[in-house]
Parts: sequence; structure tokens; C-alpha cells
Amino acid sequence: MQINISNLSEGLHPYELTADAGVIGLEAHFRGTVTARVSLVKSMDQIHATVDAAVTGRFVCDRCAEEFERSVTARFVSVYAWEPGETSDEEDDFHVLRPDQNIIDIAPGVREYLTLAVPLKLECGRAECEIPAVPERSDEAADPRWEGLKRLLKKEEH
Repeated sequence: MQINISNLSEGLHPYELTADAGVIGLEAHFRGTVTARVSLVKSMDQIHATVDAAVTGRFVCDRCAEEFERSVTARFVSVYAWEPGETSDEEDDFHVLRPDQNIIDIAPGVREYLTLAVPLKLECGRAECEIPAVPERSDEAADPRWEGLKRLLKKEEH
């Protein structure tokens, strides 16, 4: 998922990029095509990129252990700048470009943010997978061995 920034004029530049989930290095439970809508805003010394990415994932429900598909979306912002003497940290969303560099690759950010967008608790959402309501307890069905404790509780209340 690369964008050619050579001869890019100042201002807003929208892009829509697609790539196979496996090609950009997403884990096996992501399937199909990753779509990224990118909005680049170029100024004199930097490019501000806002990315909205989406892909379909195939997961296993934590409650019922059934497989299900769900769309995973992520939004992130990266800044690319031409700053002499600066270095870029791979863990950061600020990237330093060499003066001769004319391609920016958003695939690492898309991979990272889509992976982080997967919820820790995966639930399929089917009606039969819902946790059943706890039935109301009635005193009539109580075990008779608890009668002594009930009498003590009633004495305390009075």
C-alpha cells in the first residue's frame, strides 16, 4: 500500500488503496481485501496522512466456540516530514523522509492498527449465544437446612 508523493502539490489529496490481507502481513484470521481510504494533506515540509482501513476477519467466539466473520476497522494518523538530521522511529507515527524518497508505505501502519482493533473478548452476537438470565430466587425452594439461619436474620432485622 504505497503512495507516490513525487510532484505532489500542496493541499488535500484523497486516495483509496486495496491490498490482500496476506500481502501486507496481517495474521491468518484476516481474510480478503484490505481497503484503506487515505487523505493526504501536503504542506511545504510535511505530509499529514489520515487513514481509515477496513478488513474482514474470521474469529472464534469466546462463549460458544463457533466461527464468525466480523468487519474490523481502524483509523490512524501519520506524519511524514523532510527534516535533515532527524531519524525515524519504527514504533512512532512520525516518519522522516529522505530528500530523494518519493514513496510512502502505509502498509505497516494499516497492519498494526487493524491488529490492535480486534477486541480482546470476541463474541459472535448470535441470540443463542447470549448469557441466559439468572432466574429469580424464591424462598419457597430454599433448602430446609437453612431455616435456622433465616430465623437469625429475621431477629437481626427486627
